[in-house]
Order: sequence, then C-alpha cells, then structure tokens
Amino acid sequence: MDSAFSTSKERRSSEGAGRPRDQDTRNAILRAAMSLVKEFGYRSLTIDKIAQRAGAGKTTIYRWWPSKAAVIGEAFLSLVSPEIEFPSISEMSACESIRGQMQAVARAFRGPHGDLLRVLVTEAQFDLELSHAWLNTWVRQRRALATEILNAGIASGELRSDIDVNVAIDALYGGLYYRFLIPYAPLSAEFAGELADTVLNGLVRQSR
Repeated sequence: MDSAFSTSKERRSSEGAGRPRDQDTRNAILRAAMSLVKEFGYRSLTIDKIAQRAGAGKTTIYRWWPSKAAVIGEAFLSLVSPEIEFPSISEMSACESIRGQMQAVARAFRGPHGDLLRVLVTEAQFDLELSHAWLNTWVRQRRALATEILNAGIASGELRSDIDVNVAIDALYGGLYYRFLIPYAPLSAEFAGELADTVLNGLVRQSR
C-alpha cells in the first residue's frame, strides 16, 4: 500500500474515502460522453464507447445512469450550466436577474454549446429515451431555477401576484428557442434583453 495512506486514513469509512475517487470517475465519464457526441454524433454513442474512453467499467456507468441518454443529458447540463447561471437576486432585482440570464443563454447558444444542443434537440424528436432524459435533466431543472427567481419577485412585490409562473417562463424563453431552432434572425444578447424587457414589462407590479 502507498505510504501516503496513513493508519488514520485507513480507519475512515469507505463512503467518505470513496467520494473523491467516485467524483473523478463520474467527471471522466461525463467528459467522455461529451467528446464522443461531438466527434461522432449521438446515434453512434454507446455505453461501451463511453466506458472505453473514460477508462471506467460499464457497471460503474449503469450504477449512476440508466442509459446513454441520461449520461449525455447530465453531461450537457454540467457543461453549460456554469455559463448560464442566474445572477444572484441578493445583488439585483428578479427582473434584472432574469434579463441577465437570458442574455447569457443567447451568448451560450450562439457558440459550440448551441451546435450540440441543436443536435440533441433534433435527436430527441425521434428517440423517446433521449426525450425523457432531456426533459428531466435539462428542461425541468432549468425551469425550476427560473421559477425560483420569479417566485422571489412575486414575494418581494416586484412582480404581480396573479401571474402564472409557467406561462411567464414560456413567454420569456420561448422566443429564445424560436430563434435558436428557426434562425430567421440572429439570436443575440441584445435581442434577449429586448425580449426580457417586453415580457417582464407585463409582469411587473404597477405602482398605484
């Protein structure tokens, strides 16, 4: 045994000692899945190929994910999420947070992330497994975050109390996805800001 492992470390629980190694392996699997999709496309992706590139066992992958669709869904989420986080509402209003995040989404979708997202959204129309995974790992999680911001705005009195949050999210982000999937006009940060202002203007609580 390596001398770096002291007697005190040996007495640690197997769960505590295993976490860093497990996370390293998990990250390697996610990176492998993303690189394979970028190189060869989603349809050619298999658990065998992911395992081989990640240097992990198939049983390890199946312990954490039920399918390749679930792996790629989480992989994409972990890759893009840091770039499209909502600015903290402790530092700004809910409207400003929504506006800033929508602009970040527009910027992210115009780059390589957008190219990959377009491929996955297209494949999800024909692959029920991918569609379900995409709904769970991307759509619902992103909507949950937007819901938190809008509810905070309602609670603070910034936004009207009678708005339907789900409809508001559709109105805010539907325009982004429309230009993203049907590029009849540029999906720019400027457009995202204008779209946010237009929709949020109808959501803001009017002063007496």
